[in-house]
This record gives sequence, structure tokens and C-alpha cells, in this order.
Amino acid sequence: MIELTSGDLEEVLTLVTGQQEETPGEILHVARREQPSLVATLLSVWEREGRDLGPGLSHELRQQRARTDFYRGLQAGLGRAWPEAVPLKGLEVADRYPDALVRYMNDLDYWFPRRDRLWEAAGTLLADGWSMHTATFMRAGGELQFLLSLRRLPEDPYALPYGIELSTTPLVGDRIGVPVRTALPALCADPVVKNLVALLFERFEQPYRARDLVDAAVLLTGASRRLLASCALAVHELALWPEYAELAALLEESPFTVPRLPGDERVLVRASRMWRRATAVGGLRRPFGLAVTALQNGMVGGSAGMLGRRAWDAVSRRMSPRAALDAGLSLFALPVEGDHRAERVTLAERGGALWAYTPVGGFVLVHGDEIDEELLAGEKAAGGMREEAHG
Repeated sequence: MIELTSGDLEEVLTLVTGQQEETPGEILHVARREQPSLVATLLSVWEREGRDLGPGLSHELRQQRARTDFYRGLQAGLGRAWPEAVPLKGLEVADRYPDALVRYMNDLDYWFPRRDRLWEAAGTLLADGWSMHTATFMRAGGELQFLLSLRRLPEDPYALPYGIELSTTPLVGDRIGVPVRTALPALCADPVVKNLVALLFERFEQPYRARDLVDAAVLLTGASRRLLASCALAVHELALWPEYAELAALLEESPFTVPRLPGDERVLVRASRMWRRATAVGGLRRPFGLAVTALQNGMVGGSAGMLGRRAWDAVSRRMSPRAALDAGLSLFALPVEGDHRAERVTLAERGGALWAYTPVGGFVLVHGDEIDEELLAGEKAAGGMREEAHG
């Protein structure tokens, strides 16, 4: 098992942020501002090394440990009720951290290979006091796919809500050269392979964070040659060598000694990029869909720029939600109060909006981040998206 020291974490923080601070207060300030998912680990390693955290930071660390314990109990219960549900990262990575060190847990993520079981799990959680926060709908693999985000308030009103995400897709790429995956490669039966792949796929959403480097280090340090070969084969099957090469380069600059995956990295990166180009060219049968997906990716990832934002605004306002869904966009689903349940997921246009009736209730689907309250047709929104009122 890897050993993590405060010096290691501080070096990783400097590597990712480019800021080298001296005092614990400055280090903590930078971590909170730019790498908040590293804070719990940083506090726990300081505590293990005998530093006096004081009452405030000690209380914060106890809260993080209590949060992890809550998720541990939740995962045990879900595992008994739905053993086929596949966890992604989360506790499987946290359990590889050195003793006494805490990995920040925002939520739990699960892939449900059987979509009917996803709705059963969501219904049980809702009946047990969870609430529907938001959802995402998209088409992939010839079917409508779902990601449900549920949350629950903790006893401490000033703590962040607990969260759990249930999805019919384990891995979502850029939906252009790296398509949505509706199943995991067989090699992902090994938790290390699965969670490394999940970490690499998150690169399509955001740059690598300090915690990602720590996660990769705890996954791969001391790995056997056979396990490293399995990771390499999975990365190759999913055409993720560019994302792996970026991560490996960061790890080379880090204080960790992490073995690299076998193979000629330059050749494999080129092969992945060629495969992606071929995949994108294959999608040119729907050039408009590829173009608007690229625009949506830029908006979600924050890399659109002024021209991209203007183009997205112009295009999205002229598209109906149904056309956006058919074009391959992700639609964000706002849960609506009231009894709008259906035995099977059903889409219907109502009052100029696209509605989804599901086994756990109704949603209004949009392809932007706002919804005109007039489209709710008098119904009341129950989720966390911002409404755009017209007076």
C-alpha cells in the first residue's frame, strides 16, 4: 500500500495549481479555493503526523469521517438489495487509502446494467427519505439512457447534502470520437481497472485534480505486471491513451513512484486518436448532431469561449427538446411535483415542452440550463435547476 505524507500532498497541490505556499494556513487556503476535494485528505494526514488541528478543523475532519461512514452503510444496503449494481470509484478507491487518511466523498455513483432495476432502486430510495434532485436523459446504444441524481439532507443543516447517482451508462465520453458506453469491458471486473478507466473518463468533464493524482497513485502503486497489462488493454479498448498519457506525465512530476502501463505510449496515443477520428467521421452522417454536441461539450466543460457561447445560444434556442435529443444532446431533466408516474418511461410533448413520465415521477426535459416556467403548464418544479420567470 502507498504511504502518503503531508509533503506528498503539498507537492501535488503545487503541481496542479502552480502555487507554492509555505505555511499550513496558506496551503489550506489554496486547497479550499482551488482543490477542495483534497482538503479532507490533507487534514487527515496532518492529524496522523501529530499536528494540532484545533477544534474547528478537528470538527470538520470528524464530519468527513462521518460522511464516509454514512456512505459505507448506504453502499452495504444497496449491495444487498441490488447486487448487480456496479459502484464506480468512491469507496472502492477510499478503501485503498492508507489507514486514518480520508478521501473526500461527494456522492456515490452506480451503474445499473438493467434499467428496470435502476427505477426500482430510485423508488426505494425516494420512499426512504431521499429526494430527486436532477436527472439527465440521452440516447446511446439505440436506447434512451438515464442518470438520476438524488440527495438527502444530513442532520447538520450546514453540511452538504448526501448524494447518490444512478445511471444506465457507466462511462460517458465526448460523444463524438469517444462514444457513450452502455457496458463495461470484461477487464473492468477488476476494481483497479474499472476505477482507473472511470478516472480517465472524467477527464472529458474537467482537468485532472490533485485528488485524481492521489487516486491514481493508490490504485497503481505496487500493481503487478499482470494488473498493469489488464489496465493497458482496457485503456486501449476504450481509446483512452491520450487521457492516460496526460495523467502519467503528471504522475511523473509528482512525488509518487507509480509504474507506467506497458506499451509504446506514443504509438498507442496515435492509435487512439486515429480510432477517434474514424469514429467521428462515421458520425458525419449526422453532421449537425456532431456540431451541436461539440458546442454543448464546450458549454458544460467551460471551454466554449465567447463565440462558442453565442453559437450555442443561437442554435439551442431554435431547437426543440425532441430535436435536441434526436441530435444526440444530453437533456437535463427537471423533476416536477405531482403524480406523473408511468410504468415505462414515456416521452410526450405538452404545452411546448418535452415531458418524461417515469416509474418515479415526471420530468420536464431541456437542453440548456434554464427553463421557462411557462413550460411547466402550471406544475411546480421540485428539482434544483434555475427557473427563468417571465413577467
